[in-house]
Amino acid sequence: MTRTVTEKIDLVPKLLELFCMYGIDGVSIRMVGENTGLGKGSIYYFFPSGKSDMVDFVILNAERFLNDKLLLLTENRIKGKKGIEEFLNTFLSDKDFLLYIHFMSCLALSHLRVLYMEKLNLFYKDLTMKLAKVITKEGYSNSKAWNIAENVIVSIYGSYLFSCSLEDKIYFPNRIKKLNKILMENLKST
Repeated sequence: MTRTVTEKIDLVPKLLELFCMYGIDGVSIRMVGENTGLGKGSIYYFFPSGKSDMVDFVILNAERFLNDKLLLLTENRIKGKKGIEEFLNTFLSDKDFLLYIHFMSCLALSHLRVLYMEKLNLFYKDLTMKLAKVITKEGYSNSKAWNIAENVIVSIYGSYLFSCSLEDKIYFPNRIKKLNKILMENLKST
């Protein structure tokens, strides 16, 4: 039985689920149809170029979601260590945020990565830049804050990938908590 999808945006959660479960390369139009209840014609109505349009649309939503989610960090509402703690806790408390991170990781591992390298780099840089901005509020120079933020983001991605490969749901939250503790203990206070 087909489901009613009134807007393209309604497809994002199902596309994310598919891309994260099977990888970008492993998802077919047939699979999208089976998971969304849409016929091939409806899928191509929303995504005329097929999978590449789907990937583009999910990337666009990932960028929007990231910007909305991390707005608190860059608007000075949450400062310093509290902002950093909030940033890291976002990875534990917001499953949609983590799904977008997972999706971008899947994209980076896909055959399509060459087509999306610029977007992948921008996504990574934006995430790092937002965290670095918060770290500068602790009195660090821009370059030192960038260095710290970059290491944190790499640790997050690596921990998540490792957690997925181990199929260990506890590993990732534990690593984020440890990372948070290390940062709180080692960052200077202003």
